[in-house]
Amino acid sequence: MERAVVILDKLARNALRSQLIPSIKRPSACGNHLERHRSTSGSESKEVREMLSQLPLFAGGEIVRGFGRGSKELGIPTANFPLEVVKSLPESLPTGAYYGWANVDNGPVHKMVLSVGWNPFYNNKEKSVETHMLHDFNRDLYGQILKICIVGYLRPERSFDSLESLIAAIQADIEQAKQFLDEEDKAKLQNAPFFTEKLSPSK
Repeated sequence: MERAVVILDKLARNALRSQLIPSIKRPSACGNHLERHRSTSGSESKEVREMLSQLPLFAGGEIVRGFGRGSKELGIPTANFPLEVVKSLPESLPTGAYYGWANVDNGPVHKMVLSVGWNPFYNNKEKSVETHMLHDFNRDLYGQILKICIVGYLRPERSFDSLESLIAAIQADIEQAKQFLDEEDKAKLQNAPFFTEKLSPSK
């Protein structure tokens, strides 16, 4: 069954608009992963279950400066979407850690982990979407276009007692993401046409 998903087009340096386009077909593996999530996270609302069953979700937008904590404090650099992109994602998308695929400026597609939420450890005032790609770019990515495919949900958002506990949780997320994305039905999503399409600016 074909769906429509949110894709964010570049308008200007920090101004983006959203549009709906047909997505690729949702692989049956997404439902299987949802069952795994249910078995480990307890009860959840019908709305959350329905949202997670709609994965994969595709989004793109310009990379902007975040708090700089990913590289400096955590040793886990992230690419950050502007607030306009964050607000354009479905409101029913649960906060927490996700895994999937990502690329920059239509380049090679890499595995990634994604944080959606308020980062309670840091008491953020604004919701954020932060992507850590499992690749060392060795260059500044600000102003470039990041595209992501959110494939599955890893865990709910939560706070941590220490920075070390937070880092350990993220590293565990990364290892889980690697395993899930090696599965054939999830691996094929790295070849989605979305990653090579040009996001056109508004007229």
